[in-house]
Amino acid sequence: MKNILKFLVKRIAMGLVTLWLVITITFFLIHMLPGDPFQSEKAIPPKVKENLMAKYHLDRPLGEQYVEYLKNIAKGDLGSSMKVRGRTVNDVINQSFLTSADLGARSIIFALVLGIPLGIIAALKRGKYQDRLAMIVAIIGISVPSFVLAGLMQKYFVDIHNGFLIDNGFLPEFFRIRLSGWDSPEKKILPVVALGLYTVALIARLLRDKMIEVMGQDYIRLAVAKGVKPKNIVFKHALRNAILPIITIMGPTIAAVLTGSFVIEKMFSIPGLGKYFVDSINDRDYTMVLGVTVFYAIFLIIMMILVDIVYVLVDPKIKLGKGDEV
Repeated sequence: MKNILKFLVKRIAMGLVTLWLVITITFFLIHMLPGDPFQSEKAIPPKVKENLMAKYHLDRPLGEQYVEYLKNIAKGDLGSSMKVRGRTVNDVINQSFLTSADLGARSIIFALVLGIPLGIIAALKRGKYQDRLAMIVAIIGISVPSFVLAGLMQKYFVDIHNGFLIDNGFLPEFFRIRLSGWDSPEKKILPVVALGLYTVALIARLLRDKMIEVMGQDYIRLAVAKGVKPKNIVFKHALRNAILPIITIMGPTIAAVLTGSFVIEKMFSIPGLGKYFVDSINDRDYTMVLGVTVFYAIFLIIMMILVDIVYVLVDPKIKLGKGDEV
């Protein structure tokens, strides 16, 4: 228990240092951009602009702004948006993140449901057509960015599916795919596939390589010699060890899927946090960019800590002692 507590304290301390670095780097980089958040305002009177700069403390020295921002973050206040009138960053995150999380969760589930079987089949059928087919899917998923895949799906797949299969009566109207929004099942298919395919490819390749390595171990040969059923060898012995790299990458992968959803949300007009983040970069909405970046940094740090804990629980060979080494 003492070792676990020390482990958690160490990870949390490292997370806080990482968070401080993210805040600091993002804060100064965003303020280094030329211009200011109000330069695009048309025919704004100088006095009004001066008042706006004072309202958001942009008329103060940069160091003073930085200290003030750290104090506000310590209180859980991410500030007010400079472009979304009457809305705080906290409000925007509270109202929009659930949609982004829904998209991300569906993409992760899709990736696990498809990626794990692909990896297992590719390993067990090494060198055969099943292996080659699975690796073709993996190569496409890794090589093609999600936003490119989304664009191709919007242009070609929807035309073929809706224009040929639905309009000609091969499939009922119920299966029609729609491109804009997030309020019905048919609108969720393409965004989930476009966002999740990279993770499918990553999981399939990692699991295939690890399964091939594990299936060659002595304890697997011993299980085969004892007449253990192939199904039990794969799922009770080999998969438990082969799945460890997947657990390791799930923390950053989940965070990457969520942050990677920004462009996908914009392309499919999904009312998630990505819409505000992309717009805030274009509009130089300092508080929104900083707030969303800080929010996702905290999310990533928490996921990494949870993955470390799960990794220790799953792999009994890992001991929590000096240096937290195996």
